[in-house]
Amino acid sequence: MEPPQGAGMTKAEDDEDRKRTQHIDVPLGVRVRAIRENHGLTQADMARMLDISTNQWGRHESGANRLPAARLWQFCEALNIEVAAVFRDQPFVAVRPSAAFVPLPEPQRPFSLHDDASGPADPAPNESGGALVQRIGAAVRALSPERQRTALAVIRALKNEDPE
Repeated sequence: MEPPQGAGMTKAEDDEDRKRTQHIDVPLGVRVRAIRENHGLTQADMARMLDISTNQWGRHESGANRLPAARLWQFCEALNIEVAAVFRDQPFVAVRPSAAFVPLPEPQRPFSLHDDASGPADPAPNESGGALVQRIGAAVRALSPERQRTALAVIRALKNEDPE
């Protein structure tokens, strides 16, 4: 059985592991700082609520130290928000492919909005861009607001566009 992440690591291994997660730790820290500030709290206030030092909380907000899941849950409980709210409206590119990442095989044909659970329908190669956009819009409008934000994030990622 492997030790928990961070347990039993040498300093060099821990430093290397931090480099691999910095792209997650820093944006998460920025997000929790913004949420804390929106609640009108100082770092010292938040640290007191979580029973940790102000310096420790500051390192979480800066991304210098990882924010453990349990502490994130405590943060959300203290502010009476859902954990999902921390990740809402965040770009969905936080996870980089790793050596363990295995891409799915390419589909035999592109996905069509005509496809449904019963299987693919005939593609509509002559469909105008406007009609396709209307169908996409109708499909997105049928989603919950949270799913709409996710759909927008996916479309932006496909365009390789920075989120607003």
